[in-house]
Amino acid sequence: MMLQVLRRFRRCEEGLAVMEFAFGLPVLLIILLGCFDAARFVLINQKMARVAAQTSDLVAQLDVVTESEVSDLWVSATDTALPFDIGTQGRVIVSSIFRPYTPADADPEIVWQRLTVPGLNSISRLGVEADDDPPLPTGFSLRSGENVIVAEVFFDYSPVFFGEIFAARVLYYSSYNRPRLQNLTAITDD
Repeated sequence: MMLQVLRRFRRCEEGLAVMEFAFGLPVLLIILLGCFDAARFVLINQKMARVAAQTSDLVAQLDVVTESEVSDLWVSATDTALPFDIGTQGRVIVSSIFRPYTPADADPEIVWQRLTVPGLNSISRLGVEADDDPPLPTGFSLRSGENVIVAEVFFDYSPVFFGEIFAARVLYYSSYNRPRLQNLTAITDD
């Protein structure tokens, strides 16, 4: 009797599709949610790289830097970063680095620096205003009398679903642009 029940159960395929679906659904959900987190991670990286490049480029295009133009930069950076909130989860720091004419072997220095209202408590990797010899990328040099504008972007990335795979971290991007019209070694009041 028991043997007949087992044979009939083995031949029955009525609930097989439901069982396969029940086993496959968690795997499909993990793949779907992982793809969502991966795509979001890539998008955030692209947005923050764009914020850094755009911010340093906008400053480099100016002939004179004023405090109101600096505040306009923060609006531009915030809009570029949308839909991600760089105001509360990030920070943008703009620095002007200048190598003086004399003495001939003078180190470059950070002549001015501005940062957004801190949503993220990060400090510049170049140093602070008035620091001598900030670290420049390999192969990048400033000759006497040259100036460079640097935008640094920090963003506090947190995954939505898979914290074990996509670990929370602070993303960092920087962009270097030489001023187009003249050296930008001071910020003037409006």
